[in-house]
This record gives sequence, C-alpha cells and structure tokens, in this order.
Amino acid sequence: MTLKLCKHFGVCGGCVFLDKPYEEQLEEKVKRVKELLEVEPEEVYPSPKRYYYRNRMDYVVADGPKIGLNVRGKWWETIDLEECLLQSPESDVIRNLFREYLKRNLIEGWNRIERRGLIRFLSIIEGKFTGERMIFVVSSRHDERLNLEEFLELLKSESINVSSLILGINPEIRDDARAKELFVITGQETIKEEIGSFRYNLHPNVFFQPNPYILNFMLKEVINLLELKGWEKVLELYSGAGTFTVALAGSASNVVAVESDPNAVKICELNLRENKIKNVKVINERAERVSLKYDVIVLDPPRSGLSYKLVRKLRKIKPKKLLYISCNPETQARDISQLGYRIKRLIVIDQFPHTPLIETIALLER
Repeated sequence: MTLKLCKHFGVCGGCVFLDKPYEEQLEEKVKRVKELLEVEPEEVYPSPKRYYYRNRMDYVVADGPKIGLNVRGKWWETIDLEECLLQSPESDVIRNLFREYLKRNLIEGWNRIERRGLIRFLSIIEGKFTGERMIFVVSSRHDERLNLEEFLELLKSESINVSSLILGINPEIRDDARAKELFVITGQETIKEEIGSFRYNLHPNVFFQPNPYILNFMLKEVINLLELKGWEKVLELYSGAGTFTVALAGSASNVVAVESDPNAVKICELNLRENKIKNVKVINERAERVSLKYDVIVLDPPRSGLSYKLVRKLRKIKPKKLLYISCNPETQARDISQLGYRIKRLIVIDQFPHTPLIETIALLER
C-alpha cells in the first residue's frame, strides 16, 4: 500500500507512525507485546482499513479559533487541522465549516491554560456500517451566540449527512469531550452502528471501540478463546456500552455486566434491548464492590488497568477462567503478574494504525 502523509505529520500528536510502512508498524508493536507479555500470540489481526478507520474523533477547539489535535508533546497547543486521515474526508469538511461558523459569529474557542472561552470540543461520531453521523459540540456554558441551526444549514449546503446534532454543556475545569447537559438540535441522543449481526447505539458521553472495521474479529475471538458450552455464568467487569456483553450473552447461560458509569449502563441496557437479549443483568457499580464467584470472568479495564483492590479480590477467589482484554499491554503485564496467572492463549488486534497503541486479548490460567 502506498504511504499517505498528512501535511501535519511530525507536529501533530496523532499519527506518529505515519511515515512507516504498515507492516513495519505492526511488526514493531507486536514485538513490544511479546517483550511485555513474554508469550507468542497465536493470531495477529491487522486493521482491515489503514486510513479513515476511526468512528469517533474529539477535536479540540482553541483560541483563534483553531480546531484540531494537540501538538506532539504539548497538550496546551492545538494544531488547526486542514486534513486528517483518521476518520473520513467528510470530517475535514465539517471542521472547516464549523471554523467558518465560529468566525462568522465571533464565537471563541477554549483557552486550556487560562481556562476561559466558550467552545471546547467538536466531536464527530460516525456509524461506519449504517452511514449515520452525529456532531457533538461541547461548550463551557450557554451563550446566545450559539445558534447551531445556522451551522446545520451550512452542513446541508455542502451535502453533509447529519443524523444528529447535539450541544453539550461542560463547565468543569478538567478537559473532557463529554457533557453534563445535552440539548438535541436535530435527531436523537444516539446513532446506530452495526457490527456483524449486532446493532449498537453510540452515545456522545459513552465510549465505544474506535475501529469498527476490526471489531467483529474481536467479538469472535472473545467467544473463541472462552470456549463457552452454554451453561456458564459469566461476570463481565468494565462492561461499558455492552460491546462484548451482547456477544457473550449468546454463548452463556447468563451474564452479569458491571459498569461504574451510569451513562454507559443506560446505553448497555439499550443495546441489550436493541439485540433482544434477556439473559443479562447490568449492575451500576465499581468492579471492586461486586461478588466475583462466577465460572468465567471477563475483564476490559481502562488503560490504567486493574485496581490493586480488585487484584487482591481476584487472587483470593481464584476464578477458573479469566479473559483480559486490554489496550495497554504494559498495565496488562503488570496485572497478570500480580494476579498470579499466566497467559494460556494470546490474540493481538491492531485497532490503531499509525499509532503506538495495540489491543490484546489474553486467556489466563493459574
């Protein structure tokens, strides 16, 4: 495949491997996984798409206004992106139109050092297999200049399909492309995505796996590695929007899905109804606070990995079968060592071409 180089490469913090052939990128990442986990993966899945693969991008809106991503190594500086190879060509058009809209209405971006300004993020969420698109504008407060119907008309003038346009209000100091209040300008609070035979609702406040083109392989490998017979009771910790929950439900007697974020719990329940699944109980609780007495436990923690309290509980219970899904092999290696387990089978999934990030699925045994 011919290399594509974005004009912002070398300055932007997004695609640090963009100048390397994809095969070389993947080889380097798999080598790192082997060094950290000390096991040979039985399968490595390259991303089916190398460019325009992400379903969501959260673009920073800064003084200027500038709309883009962080300068590499400088979180406080924003590149005013003219192009980006991560999501879609339409995203470039949307960013440019939003910049025009802000300038026309004298609406300022957010100063991340002084913590002042109005518009903080422009998030674009795409259902790659449904063609639906959500635009999520995150503001620090309400303002009479914010007439997003005008922005919607600009999008229509360029024939940009918009299923949902939402204004979110986030007055918090911490930078976060989520919002406490949502105001739907057009459409609904969610858009649809289809992964294989499953349908999902994507919500602006809830994480969903970023590369839908490889997600079906992940779902199949989770089921393949667990080798469920249909009678097992499965506990899923950090269940999020129910991405893996819907797949687990079809292979187990019942599933208990545990998630601490109430927004994610609501979307998980919605996704279960969407797929007509009735053998799952969703619990809004921290992973450390639930009973771990199950036949099978599936872990999909954030990049920071497992808390020490959860590790101690798992060491005490000693589950027969643990499956650990991770986007950070460093914390995964640490946790597996502390748990007292070893890796029986390992799958590597490249969700993130042109970046150092890699996904792993490890079946553990004592």
